[in-house]
Amino acid sequence: MDALRGLVTSGQTARDEFPELMLGERGPLLGRVIWLIIVGAAIFLLVILDTPMQTASRVTVAVGLMALAVSAKAMHHFRGTVATLRLLAIGGWLLATASVLAGEGVRSVILVVYPVILIVAGWTLGARYCLGLLAASCIALVLMALSQQSGRLDVALTLTPIMVAFVHVMVLVISAVLSLYLLKLFRTRYAEVTHLNQQVRSQLELSEMREGFQRTLLDNFPFMVWLKDEKGRYLAVNQAFLDGFGRPSADAVVGKTDLDLAAASLADEYRVAGLTVFGSSSRKPVEELIDIGGQWRWCETSRSPVRVGDKVVGMVGYARDITDRREIEAQIVESRSLLRAVIDNVPVRVYWKDRNLTYLGCNQAFARDAGMSAARDVIGKDDYQLAWAEQAEAQRADDRAVMVSALPRLACEEERRTADDMVKRLRLSKVPLRDSNDEIIGVLGMYEDITDEEIAARTVGSTCKESSPG
Repeated sequence: MDALRGLVTSGQTARDEFPELMLGERGPLLGRVIWLIIVGAAIFLLVILDTPMQTASRVTVAVGLMALAVSAKAMHHFRGTVATLRLLAIGGWLLATASVLAGEGVRSVILVVYPVILIVAGWTLGARYCLGLLAASCIALVLMALSQQSGRLDVALTLTPIMVAFVHVMVLVISAVLSLYLLKLFRTRYAEVTHLNQQVRSQLELSEMREGFQRTLLDNFPFMVWLKDEKGRYLAVNQAFLDGFGRPSADAVVGKTDLDLAAASLADEYRVAGLTVFGSSSRKPVEELIDIGGQWRWCETSRSPVRVGDKVVGMVGYARDITDRREIEAQIVESRSLLRAVIDNVPVRVYWKDRNLTYLGCNQAFARDAGMSAARDVIGKDDYQLAWAEQAEAQRADDRAVMVSALPRLACEEERRTADDMVKRLRLSKVPLRDSNDEIIGVLGMYEDITDEEIAARTVGSTCKESSPG
């Protein structure tokens, strides 16, 4: 009943649902049918005129049929297909009913004409026209049968066998044309639907394969990945995400928000972070603490907006556990700090250069001798830019000789001018600087100031000479 009610109340016609039935606004099929009706009406009129004992009412019906066909031809030319079909359906029904009232009575011919009109109306104009003509036909047939039974409708006319055969042939031809046309449409539509189903099936298989590849790709990422829509609902997560948050499957996460998966305080933080992403056009990884499996872990997280055109439709993000890396980095920083403290506190000057004899580093005591306030100010400079620029060439030649010979130069004494324009006596040692592959990559040097020792030694020597006999 619901389907029938929907069919009756629907405003759609066959043209709306299946426009190919019309074969275009002024398609050739309807024009040929109209010409067939005109020719048939003319032949029917000639048969009536050639048959004796025919009344004017029957001639009038034949002439009316021809006039209806001519009017339909004009309507088809000026108003199009739909208006022409309405004229043929309603006009044909009225003409058939008028022929009964004119003396034909309820005959088999009329009983055949009504169904043909109903089929054409329903097929081309839709359910409303078909049901309307059905109701009118039923009422007309009942009234005509009662009138004929009571004698109010005088039926004295008879049809000759030729006329009956002609009418039946016309009905059969029209029925055959409609059946063949419907069969052609059905086969065409069936072929289109079959082809479309094959395309849809191929696309579904391709989509399933692509989804499988994407799922495999996501699950093989060694960190958590997720995708959300613009309302913050999860659309997809990978296996690392499920393992990290202790969820059995993606179905337990998809469609939910952070409020469903995390504590209220954390969910608010995640929601705010997500909202800021929707208003941003770039992404920047940040390091933050995340509660994973009941443990607070340092994670590098990144969230990026997903855009379709100019519209933000979602967000993609990842979280990589970097707790172990941060611990290693902290140990490295501590080790470097300790090494720096050792270098800065040893009672000697220490420095190291690359193969181009550019300073890579030194301790604080060396920086003061070089006229710099901090060790970092020495990095990147050479000897020409330091306090002993006048002696730079000799020192560089000495450093180069150590690297070329690959032999250390130990406990050598030399004089060097300092930043305060004083000449210092130094005890110097230099060794080749090697990498993990035992390749020489620079020179490592260290020296100590022995000026005071030299002065003290000279003083002691002078005192000894003065006190000796002689």
